[in-house]
Amino acid sequence: MNRFRKPVRRRRAQKSVLQTKAGPQQRRRAFLRRLSSLVLLVAAFLVIGVGGYYAGTRLALPFLSRDSRYALREILVEGTAHLPRKEILSASGLHPGQNLLGVSLPQVYQAVTALPYVQRASVRRLLPDRIAITVEERVPLAKFWTKGKRFAGQNLCIDLQGIVFVARKGEVVSLLPELEGVPSDELEIGNRLDSPECRGAVRLLGLLQGTPSLRNLLDPASIDVSGRLCLKVVTRDGISVVLRLDHLERQMKRLQKIYTFSQSRGRKVASVDLTPEQNVPVIFEY
Repeated sequence: MNRFRKPVRRRRAQKSVLQTKAGPQQRRRAFLRRLSSLVLLVAAFLVIGVGGYYAGTRLALPFLSRDSRYALREILVEGTAHLPRKEILSASGLHPGQNLLGVSLPQVYQAVTALPYVQRASVRRLLPDRIAITVEERVPLAKFWTKGKRFAGQNLCIDLQGIVFVARKGEVVSLLPELEGVPSDELEIGNRLDSPECRGAVRLLGLLQGTPSLRNLLDPASIDVSGRLCLKVVTRDGISVVLRLDHLERQMKRLQKIYTFSQSRGRKVASVDLTPEQNVPVIFEY
């Protein structure tokens, strides 16, 4: 007869108290070993990098500085339209024959961008014997109407960044809008106009310059920035328009509607005050 046998259940081996406590400690030690290995690896890379830099600057550079192949032979000046090339070369301090690898590009960049007519610049090495200087000249955005003899005979202008500079000889500025009422303490060559009204005038002129349709709508002959948080514009057609400093595009749309309405009625606008949100004051010519 087959006898039924009870299945034997194996008991799990119980870990001792010492083994149970040793588990987290072993994991912690393994983590610390991995961390120390990573730190040593990073330190080794740093030592190699510092050693390579020292070897390149202290050993290789003096050797290459005596190599005639790296003597500066040509200085390329690009991007100039009105600024004389000689003025850029003089400011850069570069001269043919000096070692190309010994030239400090940041120093050349700072010297070139310090010129009042330079808005941006870049300086590049063209191995083995050339350096290229690319400049972006300041473009007049508006001219100033000033009183007194302080700037007599000088055509003061500003660019799209609001920097004050003197127009170059032969540069036509007669058709530029005039800024009136600029605070005297801001009117300094190389200074940036910082009053809210001056910044608003620069934003307005930049908006008109970038959008021809708006320039046809509002072609300013003068902009008075002496008001409080507003711009008083007189167009070349003799129309007076007062603008707030904010939401310029929205005000242009409102002005377009006013012009369209006046044309439909056969009347010409004499002045518009766009500072109120509603019930815009409009005066028509009779």
